[in-house]
Amino acid sequence: MLFRVRTIFVARNPYLFSDMTWGLMYVLHGLAGVGLIGLITVHIYMAVRPEKLAITKSMIVGSMSREFYLEEHDPHRWVIDSSSLPKTVGEDVRNGNRRAV
Repeated sequence: MLFRVRTIFVARNPYLFSDMTWGLMYVLHGLAGVGLIGLITVHIYMAVRPEKLAITKSMIVGSMSREFYLEEHDPHRWVIDSSSLPKTVGEDVRNGNRRAV
Protein backbone atom coordinates (compact mmCIF):
# COMPACT_ATOMS: atom_id res chain seq x y z
CA MET A 1 0.00 0.00 0.00
CA LEU A 2 3.03 2.27 0.26
CA PHE A 3 3.18 2.44 -3.54
CA ARG A 4 0.03 4.59 -3.48
CA VAL A 5 1.67 7.49 -1.59
CA ARG A 6 5.09 9.12 -1.84
CA THR A 7 7.44 8.01 0.96
CA ILE A 8 11.17 7.97 1.53
CA PHE A 9 11.14 4.20 1.10
CA VAL A 10 9.18 3.71 -2.12
CA ALA A 11 8.57 5.86 -5.17
CA ARG A 12 4.90 6.71 -5.78
CA ASN A 13 3.25 4.54 -8.44
CA PRO A 14 -0.56 4.56 -8.13
CA TYR A 15 -0.88 2.69 -11.44
CA LEU A 16 0.91 -0.42 -10.21
CA PHE A 17 -2.45 -2.17 -9.75
CA SER A 18 -5.87 -1.54 -11.24
CA ASP A 19 -8.56 0.32 -9.26
CA MET A 20 -10.37 -2.95 -8.56
CA THR A 21 -7.20 -4.48 -7.11
CA TRP A 22 -6.52 -1.41 -4.96
CA GLY A 23 -10.09 -1.52 -3.65
CA LEU A 24 -9.78 -5.21 -2.80
CA MET A 25 -6.45 -4.55 -1.11
CA TYR A 26 -7.98 -1.78 1.05
CA VAL A 27 -10.94 -3.98 2.02
CA LEU A 28 -8.70 -6.92 2.96
CA HIS A 29 -6.39 -4.59 4.89
CA GLY A 30 -9.35 -3.18 6.82
CA LEU A 31 -10.74 -6.64 7.58
CA ALA A 32 -7.34 -7.82 8.79
CA GLY A 33 -7.08 -4.77 11.08
CA VAL A 34 -10.55 -5.34 12.55
CA GLY A 35 -9.78 -9.05 12.98
CA LEU A 36 -6.51 -8.29 14.77
CA ILE A 37 -8.22 -5.89 17.19
CA GLY A 38 -10.95 -8.48 17.80
CA LEU A 39 -8.44 -11.25 18.53
CA ILE A 40 -6.47 -9.04 20.92
CA THR A 41 -9.68 -8.04 22.72
CA VAL A 42 -10.80 -11.66 23.12
CA HIS A 43 -7.36 -12.73 24.37
CA ILE A 44 -7.31 -9.98 26.99
CA TYR A 45 -10.87 -10.79 28.06
CA MET A 46 -10.09 -14.49 28.42
CA ALA A 47 -6.93 -13.74 30.41
CA VAL A 48 -8.55 -11.48 33.01
CA ARG A 49 -11.67 -13.51 33.75
CA PRO A 50 -11.83 -14.08 37.52
CA GLU A 51 -11.88 -17.88 37.29
CA LYS A 52 -8.81 -17.86 35.01
CA LEU A 53 -6.64 -15.35 36.89
CA ALA A 54 -4.65 -18.14 38.55
CA ILE A 55 -3.73 -19.55 35.13
CA THR A 56 -2.74 -16.09 33.87
CA LYS A 57 -0.65 -15.53 37.01
CA SER A 58 1.06 -18.91 36.58
CA MET A 59 2.03 -18.00 32.98
CA ILE A 60 3.60 -14.75 34.16
CA VAL A 61 5.24 -16.03 37.36
CA GLY A 62 6.13 -19.52 36.13
CA SER A 63 4.52 -21.59 38.88
CA MET A 64 1.13 -22.22 40.42
CA SER A 65 -0.03 -22.81 43.95
CA ARG A 66 -0.48 -26.35 45.21
CA GLU A 67 -4.14 -25.64 46.05
CA PHE A 68 -4.90 -24.51 42.50
CA TYR A 69 -3.05 -27.48 41.01
CA LEU A 70 -4.96 -29.96 43.17
CA GLU A 71 -8.27 -28.23 42.49
CA GLU A 72 -7.90 -28.08 38.70
CA HIS A 73 -5.79 -31.15 37.85
CA ASP A 74 -6.03 -34.83 38.68
CA PRO A 75 -2.74 -35.79 40.41
CA HIS A 76 -3.15 -39.43 39.35
CA ARG A 77 -3.29 -38.51 35.66
CA TRP A 78 -0.62 -35.77 35.80
CA VAL A 79 2.17 -37.40 37.77
CA ILE A 80 5.25 -35.21 38.28
CA ASP A 81 8.42 -37.23 37.88
CA SER A 82 10.87 -36.25 40.63
CA SER A 83 13.85 -36.69 38.28
CA SER A 84 12.53 -33.91 36.03
CA LEU A 85 12.28 -31.38 38.88
CA PRO A 86 15.10 -28.83 39.17
CA LYS A 87 17.22 -28.60 42.28
CA THR A 88 15.39 -26.53 44.87
CA VAL A 89 16.52 -24.24 47.63
CA GLY A 90 13.42 -24.84 49.68
CA GLU A 91 9.66 -24.59 49.91
CA ASP A 92 7.79 -21.33 49.72
CA VAL A 93 5.79 -21.62 52.92
CA ARG A 94 3.01 -19.26 51.88
CA ASN A 95 1.73 -21.09 48.79
CA GLY A 96 3.68 -24.34 48.52
CA ASN A 97 5.61 -23.43 45.36
CA ARG A 98 9.05 -24.90 44.77
CA ARG A 99 11.75 -22.47 43.72
CA ALA A 100 14.57 -23.48 41.42
CA VAL A 101 18.21 -22.62 42.01
